[in-house]
Amino acid sequence: MPRRAPRKRVERPINVSRSTEESLEEIARGDEDDDSVEVAELDGASITEAATGEPEDDRTPSELATKLGAALGARGPSAVQSADPRSSSARPAAAGQAPSADPSLPVEGAEFGVDLTVEAARGLTLRNPVMTASGTFGQGVEYAELFDVARLGAIVNKGTTRDSRPGNPQYRIAETPSGILNSIGLENPGAAAVSRWYGPKWAALGCPVIVNVAGHSVDDYVAVVRELEGTPGVAGYELNVSCPNVEGGTLFGCDPSLAAEVVRAVKAETSLPVIVKLTPNAPDVVGVALACEEAGADGLTAINTILGMRISTAKRRPILGMGSGGLSGPAIRPVAVHITYQVARAVSIPIIGAGGVTSAGDALEFLMAGASAVQVGTATFADPLAPIRVLEGLAAYVRDQGLMSIREVIGVALPAEPASTLQEDAEGG
Repeated sequence: MPRRAPRKRVERPINVSRSTEESLEEIARGDEDDDSVEVAELDGASITEAATGEPEDDRTPSELATKLGAALGARGPSAVQSADPRSSSARPAAAGQAPSADPSLPVEGAEFGVDLTVEAARGLTLRNPVMTASGTFGQGVEYAELFDVARLGAIVNKGTTRDSRPGNPQYRIAETPSGILNSIGLENPGAAAVSRWYGPKWAALGCPVIVNVAGHSVDDYVAVVRELEGTPGVAGYELNVSCPNVEGGTLFGCDPSLAAEVVRAVKAETSLPVIVKLTPNAPDVVGVALACEEAGADGLTAINTILGMRISTAKRRPILGMGSGGLSGPAIRPVAVHITYQVARAVSIPIIGAGGVTSAGDALEFLMAGASAVQVGTATFADPLAPIRVLEGLAAYVRDQGLMSIREVIGVALPAEPASTLQEDAEGG
């Protein structure tokens, strides 16, 4: 990716004949125009394309855009598709259908010819176990410019709420050893806008989309699912129960009864698979998982981020605008694998492992601990092609080990004795 040179700051004078608010709005519009020009110069888009986000039918790529395409192409043809969203890889889907839920559909790539199909949740069979994590892959359409996302098992969109949310105050991101802290605040345009804007684009991706649903009341979760029902490309829902309940302030995912209540309410609204994303901050994660399974959940994601904080020693206060944030990345992988292992021994529904997956080896840890699929998240910030590298690595592992299917490794590390025995041993040690 070419280095983006700093844009020269343009000072825009305040018009004293207008109110401060009007002057600031005019300055903002000018900055947006400059940004559009800069984006156009960077990726070879026209000003119209930069402003609308839609491709024009006939344009010649800029020299910089050509060089960028060549750089990505050098990484290997299996990792890159045409940047044109109208390419032949797009496979439209009807409303409510998952375009690539049928794992028999051919997709070119290093994984072609290897049996990687898995059941990520009840009623959700994927062509392979590699998914993306919510909040790290946008709405999926952004990465379609870099590689064929139809090669992935599924994508999980950015957290979606009933109404639009502006997100948390800055700073929202802070680096940590082997990870990052984030406090984005579920910034999104709201369920209705997500369905309207992205549904048609999701249908063309050729990849099942799991909608990540968040809210502060049971009604919030229900409202989002009602709005997204029938949206093209949507194959299921992932419930983010790491949100505090408005009335009690308790995280839905920390209280088994609250989590179960959300699951039952959402299951009454949809026939699509419902997956619950577990929070590691719960006193009893396994108890929450069992409650969700009993309430009808079709799958579980283990895990969401871990609460953390960094302090600016220069400013003598927390770096993040909200003080604390969610820790993700390789730093939390041992915790995520451990929770996946414990939950897999307690439930019978499929589990999706998440937390610090950066390579096929990391993914295999989760699969052997009992996960049926994995989500790649923070790794995409450093390498947008990380999900593809994980996918190709898993395919190579199946070939090298002479396996018939990736399913042969799922849960192989789980012991035969009851979970209670293992817990007693761990406490005794």
